Formats: sequence, structure tokens, C-alpha cells
Amino acid sequence: MSSAQHLLDQVHSLARLEALAAEPGGYAERLAAEIPAVATLGELEARDAIVAGALGKIDAMIARAMRIRLDHALAADASIGAPTRSVFSSTITGYAGRLPLLAQRARDVAARGGAADPDGIAEAVLEAARAVLGLRDAVRAGVLVLIRELAKAAAPEADRRARDRNLEEPVRRRWSAARRDLEAAAAEPERVLAAPMATRLGALPDQLDEPAPEREVTFADMIELD
Repeated sequence: MSSAQHLLDQVHSLARLEALAAEPGGYAERLAAEIPAVATLGELEARDAIVAGALGKIDAMIARAMRIRLDHALAADASIGAPTRSVFSSTITGYAGRLPLLAQRARDVAARGGAADPDGIAEAVLEAARAVLGLRDAVRAGVLVLIRELAKAAAPEADRRARDRNLEEPVRRRWSAARRDLEAAAAEPERVLAAPMATRLGALPDQLDEPAPEREVTFADMIELD
């Protein structure tokens, strides 16, 4: 198991959750240390899968974090039962930007469950949601920066290979697509979640980039040849 994954897997208690919230950048730092160097298109696609998967693993942790927060916040309340808490937890990322909807649903469930103060229960659920969604944003931020930096660093080499006269045209076309995808990922890191990199490259228009101009032979070069 990777060190980055282990950090997320440890979040099974409120104490561990609070520790991650105190240093949300730790996940991206560990992930960066584990990212392999790339030299081929296959390796580039494999690395892309790693960082895309890293974002997905954050969401899996956030679902556990929401359940931890709910169980802690509603420890003295039974109006929202375990099944509904599980639903709220597993779908929490879908409520990002839609917290009023979550509040309404929590209020309705609490009222049906006989809560003396459904509004208070709804507010407790909202507080838990704000905390875990804020943590999600903080942990994801470091990974998105990493994706942007990796893409920016790889784009010039992809461009060089796309223009390399010594490579066959199909290979150069593939590198051209890779360069364009990397530039897009540098501008919008969440692009890596849209589809595997190979799929994204296949969806780009076919393009053969002009090779770099050959250096003109100078008089000095001719003298050296003699």
C-alpha cells in the first residue's frame, strides 16, 4: 500500500479525521513522492491514471468522514437512523453547492423520525457536511496543483517528440495529441477525471505538428567538415 493511500485509509475515527484536517496537504505531498518518472506514452497514460485515481480515493475517504461526523453529531439523536446516515454519507459529494437540499432532506427525515427539533438536527447535519466538504476541497487542492505541475512539465517534451523528424508520423501524431491534452490539463486539472488519457487523446483531432527547422549549415561548419 502506498504512503498516500495509507494516510486516507487511516481515517476511521474522529481523531484521525481531525489530524488530516489539520494538514490536508499531506496527501498530495506523499502522492508527489510516489509519482514515477515517465518517458513513453504508455508511462504518461499510466501516470495520468494514478493522479485521476488519487482524486477518486479522496471522495471515498470523504464518504467515511461524513459518516464519522454524522455519528458524532447525532450521537444523542435517533430520528435519523443508520440507513439514512449511510445514504447521506455515500452521496455527500453530490451535495457540494447544494447544501440547502441536504438541509431540507435532513429536516424532513428528522421530523418523520419524531425529532423534537428537526431544524436543529438539520443544522447538525449541515455542520457535518460543511466540515467534510471543506476538507475535500482542501485535500483535492494539493492534488490538482500536482496534476497541473506534472502536465506543465511534461508538455515541452511531448511537443519536442511531436516535431521530431526521426520519429514515424503516427508516433508524432500521438505525441501531438498528448501535448495538447497536457496543455489542457495544466489549465484544467480536473480534466483527468473525464476519461482515461488514451480515450481523451483519441477524441482529439488528428494533427501532425511541423518539425523544428533544421539548423542551416554555416561556413564554419563546412570548414570543420573539410
